Amino acid sequence: MSNNTNDTLNKKIKNYKNLLWVFIVLATILGILAVFPIYKEHVPDSKYKLLDPMREFISRDSYIINIQSLRSYLHALEDKYPNNVSIYYETINTGANISVGKELRLFPASLSKLVQAIIVVKKVEEGRLTWDQQLKPIEGDISSDSGELYKTIGSNSMSVEDLLEQLLVDSDNTAQNIFRRQLDISDYIAFQQETGLEDLYNEKGLISAKEYTRLLRVLYTSSYLKPENSEKILTYMTEAKFKDYLSQGIPGDVKFAHKYGENKEQNIFADSGIVYIRNKPYMLTVIIKGKDSSPETRRWATGLMKEISEQAYLTSK
Repeated sequence: MSNNTNDTLNKKIKNYKNLLWVFIVLATILGILAVFPIYKEHVPDSKYKLLDPMREFISRDSYIINIQSLRSYLHALEDKYPNNVSIYYETINTGANISVGKELRLFPASLSKLVQAIIVVKKVEEGRLTWDQQLKPIEGDISSDSGELYKTIGSNSMSVEDLLEQLLVDSDNTAQNIFRRQLDISDYIAFQQETGLEDLYNEKGLISAKEYTRLLRVLYTSSYLKPENSEKILTYMTEAKFKDYLSQGIPGDVKFAHKYGENKEQNIFADSGIVYIRNKPYMLTVIIKGKDSSPETRRWATGLMKEISEQAYLTSK
């Protein structure tokens, strides 16, 4: 056999080997991809079949949180301000919670914008709206009560996604008014029924801190929206520009996805969100009704928010 023939044969053998390795690698990857969905459904395969699967990933220390000192502190506030504060705190890992003024219902102010945001996003998922759909304000939509959009939008249209960002990051009333025309009462009823939040509002449209906090869990578990859309809303909430209330008691490097509300006519000061301490996330909602809308009352409410938030953070970390 000639040298040329040997060289040709060796090249063919080498090529076959390379192709074989490529085939093996591809087969391995495809095998992993085929098994991965099944693996995800059954992870973790623990000997503890009746326990929370997350116990495999979160240490026991992250489940043990003594909240008795916080409970005493918050119930002392309830005694001091029996008709003025509604507070709810819950550790997400254990469900351990504290409810103050649980029967007290107060005006939600801009906290209701989060409900509106979730319903708008659901409409996008259902194809009744699209992210890039342009919505145009009409006379009466423009509002300077909250947010800065009124300064720039004029008669221009904005996309649903950009309006959603304005609604959650800036708590913008103009964006709220534009969205309001896309919704009707049946959308709110369907949302409350499908999420089990029938008691979110009473017949007067008032809320309690405990019932509102359940709304945060709907996002955290992504039980109503697709995961990418729950994440979108929570991300915008972490970017909220308002830092006067509960944000004061949380270190700047800890993510806080929250929605605040303030209403001068009702003397309401409110803030609600999820504090993402590593492995120990908790939810906190505080709604305060002041005696009036004076600067002194706002300073009192702001200081009380900071104090409550500090106590909750120190208890949870």
